[in-house]
Amino acid sequence: MKRVLVPFTDPDGAERAVRSLLQEPDAEPFEVELLAVVEPLDLSNVHIYLSPQRAEQSARATAAGWIARLAPLLRAANVTYRSAIVIGRAPMEIEAALHRTDVDRVVLPATAPRWSVTVPPVTVVA
Repeated sequence: MKRVLVPFTDPDGAERAVRSLLQEPDAEPFEVELLAVVEPLDLSNVHIYLSPQRAEQSARATAAGWIARLAPLLRAANVTYRSAIVIGRAPMEIEAALHRTDVDRVVLPATAPRWSVTVPPVTVVA
């Protein structure tokens, strides 16, 4: 079974990417990994104290909400999926994801920056 990675930093772009993927005529079954990449919160301008742990919990909760929005689309199409959340600098984390050897294809939302070197086939969805 093909493994398709959908790394994303915003739920709207990810939804467009997932919908586009599900509309492709593909005879071979595939499974999807949703990779939500959340930038760490910038606490430099915060006037109340927020611990790094609490900031990470907040970022993870946001990403979990994004994934919860996408999961019903995949379930309705009977597509097996899993999800992961990464806290970090989006360009670096997505670049690392593009070089994973455990996926057959990457589908990027159009809102993602462009990268010059990729290992698996990459599709950018408008």
